[in-house]
Amino acid sequence: MDRPRCLNLRFVLVFCLLAALFYGCAMLPVPTRSNRVGETGPLGNCADFFASLDKKTGEAAVLDPGVFRVKNYPYLRVNRFIASFGEQVNQRDSFVAWTEQMQALDKDARKYEIANLPDSAVAMLDAANGRAGLYNKVAACGDLLKEADFRDIEHQQELRKRVSAPDEYIVLRRVLGIYPLTSLFISHGVSKWHEAAHKKFSNEPPVNWQTIRYVPDQTSDWKSVRQIFAAAKRDALGIPYYSPEQREALFRMYAPLWEIQIQSDDDRIGTPIWTGKGVLDVDTHKPQAYALLSFTRFGKQILTQLNYIIWFPSRPKQSDWDLYGGLLDGLNYRVTLDSDGAPLLYETVHNCGCYYKAYPTERLQVRAKIDYAEPPLIFKAPDLDRSIDLMTVAMESRTHYVQHLYPLSREMQPEAVAYSLAEYGQLRSLPYSGMDRRSMFDQYSLAPGSDRLERFILWPTGVLSPGGMRQWGRHAVAFVGRRHFDDPFYMDRMFEEPGSK
Repeated sequence: MDRPRCLNLRFVLVFCLLAALFYGCAMLPVPTRSNRVGETGPLGNCADFFASLDKKTGEAAVLDPGVFRVKNYPYLRVNRFIASFGEQVNQRDSFVAWTEQMQALDKDARKYEIANLPDSAVAMLDAANGRAGLYNKVAACGDLLKEADFRDIEHQQELRKRVSAPDEYIVLRRVLGIYPLTSLFISHGVSKWHEAAHKKFSNEPPVNWQTIRYVPDQTSDWKSVRQIFAAAKRDALGIPYYSPEQREALFRMYAPLWEIQIQSDDDRIGTPIWTGKGVLDVDTHKPQAYALLSFTRFGKQILTQLNYIIWFPSRPKQSDWDLYGGLLDGLNYRVTLDSDGAPLLYETVHNCGCYYKAYPTERLQVRAKIDYAEPPLIFKAPDLDRSIDLMTVAMESRTHYVQHLYPLSREMQPEAVAYSLAEYGQLRSLPYSGMDRRSMFDQYSLAPGSDRLERFILWPTGVLSPGGMRQWGRHAVAFVGRRHFDDPFYMDRMFEEPGSK
């Protein structure tokens, strides 16, 4: 072989290795096709419709990656919480509830995919009825195929085998990165950060901080929350249902006060937008927190979780070689409610999945031994009178690390800027250019342009683009071992009821 060809071959091999290293085996939202594609009659037509819709959304690069597809069932999607019921749906009513939950996830995702489709693609799929027609057909065809696909036990068992939610760790990276060795150094770095965080954190207000405060523009009272929980209906899986009005009341009851040490506009919260140049930015003139309802499991209970997500324009770099700075930053503050609607657990995590912290109330006891390779960072929650207090989440400037969590009476009326609550789903379909729309997140669930230099150091952990901002439901929250923010069993591994043996 002559030298130029040899060099070209080596270049291709190196390129392929790097591609596999940084992108290979990442969880892409690959569409799936029904086995009924090509059949005649209504079932075949519906299967063909889903195949055509997925083809157009794939060509337009608007496939939503927040939840996972179920092979052979294009009208179903799953997250980690719903997947956790797979071994329990042995009765007809529980199986029906399970598939209804998965179909609801698919319809929700397709709502944003259809909204983000170019007009030309919509016209080719349904020129007469447009986007509304497509969404109506998603619902009708999903119902039709679901009824036909699971009429007998054999096909129900087949679905249980196919339903899974892959984790966020890329095995190939860990193999190539000699993970058993590199994880030792990473674990040491995590321990040092835990030590520093313990020294700085308190349940008291910050001292000598120049701050900006954001308070919710509306609140609700404890009496209404108690009534909501007393009247809440649950499906056959035990998952509660809340009306839109009830959800809003819950989120307004526990919406926090954000207190941020301010040095620049990068310490102000706002609304993510696509600029005219096709770059993500945060409009700090419109402060918002994005509300997302989730559920988790604790013992035999299904618990309600309220997620409040905020965004900053950036974590400013201190130098060109700053590993952790870059475009966009943000925080998720989560409140897990007990069966009576009272707070059980508070948590914070940055929107990269980094810097996870848990703050259990007195209703929880930390387990003496927590079976995680990377121990979670746990602090004590402050005592809070939910009828009169707002929880204050205080973050330091630039890094936006949570340094204080403390109650503040609603009657104190602190000087503050009002923020509004918006549905998190709005981020999955933002105005882009002209009449077009685009999700804040790309096909890898990452916010474009938010990558950090640390990704070149931490790639052996198996996490895709460590430090990059990502979509909810795709957060790995440990670099050593495996742990996810939406793991449905994490509370059982970390906590127990007081007095438990």
